[in-house]
Formats: sequence, C-alpha cells, structure tokens
Amino acid sequence: MTHIEKYLEHLDSIFKQEPEFYSNESLIEGIQGVSSILYRDYPEVGYITALTYGLSLVDHPEWKMGRPELCIIVESANTDWGIVAGFIANSLRGKCPFCYGETINFGEKISDDSEMDAFLIFAPTILDKTEYLNIDIGAEYKINIAGLHPIYSDEIKVYNEIGLKDFWFHPNFEAFTINREKVF
Repeated sequence: MTHIEKYLEHLDSIFKQEPEFYSNESLIEGIQGVSSILYRDYPEVGYITALTYGLSLVDHPEWKMGRPELCIIVESANTDWGIVAGFIANSLRGKCPFCYGETINFGEKISDDSEMDAFLIFAPTILDKTEYLNIDIGAEYKINIAGLHPIYSDEIKVYNEIGLKDFWFHPNFEAFTINREKVF
C-alpha cells in the first residue's frame, strides 16, 4: 500500500463513510498538492469534518516527533470549511510548523456562513489520541493530526494575553460553533 492508501485506511476505520476529495495545485515543484478529505454529517448531521493529506510530504525544522496533517470540525454544511483547510496546508507547508497553540490569521472570512477569519491550532476535539497521534503510513515518519479551530482574528490578541487554557475554557469559546460570541 502507498502512504496515502495507509492514511485513508486509517481514516476509514474512524469515519466509516466515503469522503469527498478536494485538491490544491502544488506550490512546490515535484511534490503533489495538498488534498482535503471531507466527511459530511460527522460527528453529527449538519457538521463537516475534513482532514488534509499532503502537508506531511514536506519537512519543517520544528517537526521532531512526526509530521502534521490538519483536521477541521464545524457545525456547518458548507464545504468551504474543509476546502480552506487544504488551502492553508498547501499555502503554508514548509513555512509554518502548525504547532499546538499557534494562530493563523486567514485575512478574510473563511466561509459565507460565518465572520470567522482566523484559526487556532490545537488537538482535534472529536478524535481519541490513538486516532490522531503516531499514525503509521509506512513512511520514515509518523503523522500527527492537528486540529484547525476557527476563531475571529480580533481574538488573537486576547488569546495571546490570556493563553491557551483560559481561551479554550472561556464560556464564549465553542470549538464547533461558527457564529459564537467572541472571547473578550
């Protein structure tokens, strides 16, 4: 099996449904572009869950314990959320380490159904550690899935002031809700 086949086999064991695929043209010569692997109505009806494949095909000096792929989960039927995950991974791979606690200002609305325009990188909220850490795809590295959590860009300053723990457990922060009140 190829690396992507092993990765898809791992995802199939979790999601147990056929995904939709959205591809990005590579910005790095000789390496395939990043794809979004999108699951509708997971974990519930009305949700989108999408993961990337292709971010881990490049290296970054900060990656010591494996290479990341991204996962986004939102309460929305709009596929833009999943497509944007692949776009971000494709645009920033090799440049951004996608480490827990980092923020990414997308610079514009992610989707028409929300004003959110930034992301917080942290653990994926619906997966068990065995499902998102040290995924063996038969490569010389393992894949670790990082959660791509939508936030408002105005919240980045607040996040930097109060830190990950206080932001994550703030009453206004709801990981899946794309039209929540802002954390201030």
